[in-house]
Amino acid sequence: MSTGDVRTATVRPLSTTDLDACLALAQDREWPYEDRKWEYLLRVGQGYGIDGPDGLAASAIRTTSGDLAAISMVLVAARFAGRGLGERIMRHAVAESGSATVHLHATPAGRRLYEKLDFRVLADVTAFTGTLRAPATDRTRRATPADLPAILDLDRPAFGADRSNVLSGLFDFADHVRVLERGGRITGYAAAWRAGESLPTTIIGPVVADDVAEARALITDLAADSGGPVRIDLDRANTGLVDWAAEHGLAPSFHVNLMSVDGRPLPGDRRRVHAPFMQALG
Repeated sequence: MSTGDVRTATVRPLSTTDLDACLALAQDREWPYEDRKWEYLLRVGQGYGIDGPDGLAASAIRTTSGDLAAISMVLVAARFAGRGLGERIMRHAVAESGSATVHLHATPAGRRLYEKLDFRVLADVTAFTGTLRAPATDRTRRATPADLPAILDLDRPAFGADRSNVLSGLFDFADHVRVLERGGRITGYAAAWRAGESLPTTIIGPVVADDVAEARALITDLAADSGGPVRIDLDRANTGLVDWAAEHGLAPSFHVNLMSVDGRPLPGDRRRVHAPFMQALG
């Protein structure tokens, strides 16, 4: 097959058996080595790929929970740039989402493609990174797998979808999970994890809580558990967390846009969603 033939190659499903090919494609585009993240997404979502003559030429992953679909890991090998593969695999992923509300986090480089496919900006999101300078609190506790049903009960109204397919593996994937209780009821939860074993920065997310004060407590204690640099992705409109993060040692590192098809609002009580699980999942 010549490189030109990739234009007519079919979109095929990807699975965890394609992990090495996905990591090679990410390396081609100078993405970090996020093996744990890729493996998790390929397990909880549906991957799509287009093969080239010498390896995977394009990828995308769709993760659907109820009426909510997140698209992520949209990549085209540098040698096939400009051949329409990104648009083709995106159209396929959106079509496979059916009537679900489709959303994604777009980098500046990808935003033009997504706008062409009728995605519209819902929010500006900034990744804050660094060492959090805030003392641990006594408001949260370490969660155990026995807390998962209560976590799912808390997550469902916040996201407006049953995300048990995404969260069922939370305790295997996350390095730390914490909950906050009030009146004998779990009112907030959050997790911290690393995208790859060799990566030094711990990502904090999701963070779901009744208010900003509870979110701060969960973030603070997870940062203490991690004992090193952390990253948390924050909606710029959430000034109660954005200003607090900046005041306590975290600095903006990059910006993305949360977008959805036709600008459809995301379901659920989003005031309680203070940080996504990861940009790939919302």
